[in-house]
Amino acid sequence: MRLFISINLPSQTMAKSPIDEAITFVAAHAAVESRQGHIPAGPALDITFMLSSKEDVPPFTGMRMGGYNREGDTLFFEAAVPEQMTQSESAPRYVALVMQDMLDNAKEYFDEQRIEFDLENWKRVINNLTGVEYERTTAH
Repeated sequence: MRLFISINLPSQTMAKSPIDEAITFVAAHAAVESRQGHIPAGPALDITFMLSSKEDVPPFTGMRMGGYNREGDTLFFEAAVPEQMTQSESAPRYVALVMQDMLDNAKEYFDEQRIEFDLENWKRVINNLTGVEYERTTAH
């Protein structure tokens, strides 16, 4: 029922970078979709984009699940963003693919836990937020 998107910036020099702008764009549109009641009912998703720099690199690559909070009905994710993506013109597409990967991982988790998760409506929301048609991702 809710979607939370945040960014871990290791340096303020990354503010206004292409990746920062791509993530901020999706987060702002997610807030609008939420206010308009377009986020599917059911568990919330929370993703933090962990940006990399020469001085600070997340201790993992790809995406990892941070666990499920039953009380808050929220599934948490972290995505390690490679340093070269920070200034890339491909940043919006990268963000879209990470969001799609999050959905695939969420669906797999909720299926295993036998928790209802409306993947089709989530796909619609992510397509609207990113402007990139949903495609099955394999970048776990």
